[in-house]
Amino acid sequence: MRPRARLLLAALLLAPPALAAPPGPQGRADAAGAPQVAVAQGAPAAEPARLAVDVLVYGSEPEAIVAAVAAAEEGARTLLVTPDDRLGGLFVLGELNVLDLKTQPHDYQLGLFDRWWRMVGRGESFDVRAAEEAFERLLLAAGVQVVRSAREVSPVVEAPGVVTGVTFVAGDERAFAVTASHVIDGSGDADLAAAAGAGFDVGWSAFGVPQRMADTLVLRVAGVDWRALVEGVRARGRDYAVAKERVVWGPFGGAPAAYQPSQPGLRLRGLNVGLQDDGTVLINALLIYGLDPLDPASLEEGRRRALEEGPRIVEHLAAHVPGFARATFAGGAERLYVRESRHLRARCTLTADDVLDNRVTPQDVAAGGYPLDAQSMTPYDTGFVWGVPEMYGGRLCMMVPAGGPSGLWVVGRSAGYDPVAFSSARVVPFGMAMAEAAGVAAARGAREGVSPQAAAQDAGFVSAVRARLAERGAYLPDVRPRRAAGPVDHEHYAAFRTMVARGLATAGYANDPNLAAPVSTLSFAYLLANVATRYHLRPELGQSIVDAALEAAAPDAPLTPDVAAAVMRAAACLLADCPDGDGWAALHVSGLAWDAVPPAGPLDRGQAYALAAALATASRAE
Repeated sequence: MRPRARLLLAALLLAPPALAAPPGPQGRADAAGAPQVAVAQGAPAAEPARLAVDVLVYGSEPEAIVAAVAAAEEGARTLLVTPDDRLGGLFVLGELNVLDLKTQPHDYQLGLFDRWWRMVGRGESFDVRAAEEAFERLLLAAGVQVVRSAREVSPVVEAPGVVTGVTFVAGDERAFAVTASHVIDGSGDADLAAAAGAGFDVGWSAFGVPQRMADTLVLRVAGVDWRALVEGVRARGRDYAVAKERVVWGPFGGAPAAYQPSQPGLRLRGLNVGLQDDGTVLINALLIYGLDPLDPASLEEGRRRALEEGPRIVEHLAAHVPGFARATFAGGAERLYVRESRHLRARCTLTADDVLDNRVTPQDVAAGGYPLDAQSMTPYDTGFVWGVPEMYGGRLCMMVPAGGPSGLWVVGRSAGYDPVAFSSARVVPFGMAMAEAAGVAAARGAREGVSPQAAAQDAGFVSAVRARLAERGAYLPDVRPRRAAGPVDHEHYAAFRTMVARGLATAGYANDPNLAAPVSTLSFAYLLANVATRYHLRPELGQSIVDAALEAAAPDAPLTPDVAAAVMRAAACLLADCPDGDGWAALHVSGLAWDAVPPAGPLDRGQAYALAAALATASRAE
């Protein structure tokens, strides 16, 4: 039987202060959707058992566990409360067993992540049961008290907007009211923080786009001949796929992408295949579109459809992928892999500029370096790679709500990362490094009577947390100037970066946006239409911009200066102020063109970005 950290009530019932909390604000539906937990109003119907801790962590995700372990190891009385029966979240219930890591030129995430990683073999994939047992052992060794299968979990919010604890009903039907100096929301979707009134955006809504990365059901497959799979992949070369000891990934010659699903809203991409200790394999490849990440019924319906599709997918792979000839479908993960939902409106936000500038500051408590690599968002795109940083830093203020409530941290994928930066910061190892910092900070804050908001803004407090993290073995990036990613010496590099900041330009894994590439009239029109949406939040004007372009030239025609000027004038008249006249010279006078003299021939991509960037920052005169 695996070790389990248990709730020791006797250790917590230490004459805690009464929870005479006045009625708090109701759980509300805002830009973040309807919260899955609600704010407590007064006492539950049955008088609850009252407990007091220093740090309370909500959730069972890897980040929640790390935050709880770090807080407890720093001397805080720590309680972890989760609706789940098993601990490990995405790695256990979602069975995502292939790690997204950056280990060159060195490991970027050490500390508690590395401790856990060594417990599961320190490979690029891991056995799910071993991962679960490792999380259990970490919690038990740190003395974290754990409540599983909790329901009706609600934050207690006292005026003026201070989270002071939670109420919940345990699996044995006993009600509890817990006060805590610091509360850490480590649930994937930050449900507790949303219910407490923290501000969030969902997906790309902050940029005016109702989209987010697709979800996935990890599939379990039995009967795969792992040796034949590895040998077959290696014989075909790295363009086909890459094979390691326990993981294989790649496009597999396009065979998975050629699969035709029997249901709408599903698509198979290249495979990530991880070997389990029992000989089965887990496959991350099936994309599910159109779900509401904050609606359990929607997620369950998506999971049901994916399970129905599973046998057909395995049959297809058996015919096209080495080692799969005798493969059989063995089910799917208990929970979907939800890549993206809420983004916290935090005291400070990690941006695409932070990532591509390789920005490291004296306030950083974790190092990131994974590519800006976004999974597909619609059935019509294959994902985006905006660029690859060398290294950037994460700060405590990214885990603290901007406008309150106080007393609260948010760790994991719903922390304060903008949608583009999120494509890098979403990976769990970085989230675990950030969560360790939050746990250390929460323990120190509880001990010193310092709130999360004050702690994140206090240079001395942050410095002390950094020093303690270093003592714990965490990796902290060295503070020095670094060259930004991409062609920084190009005349229109700044414009390219303006486009990347809203996901409108890509540079790929080579950090080469190919700024000398030709541009068509229609592609330029689409670029400006997207600027209207993502910078000016006027999506309804996009079609008018496209119509103006099509009146000026054929869709596939190279973008000439005259056509560019005409389309830019039409867009400026809709979004800002009309240039005083037609033609390139009028654009320049209006600040919409970089030079009074137009290019001698058709515009290239860099020049198109320069015009689009000028439109992005243009505004109407008062």
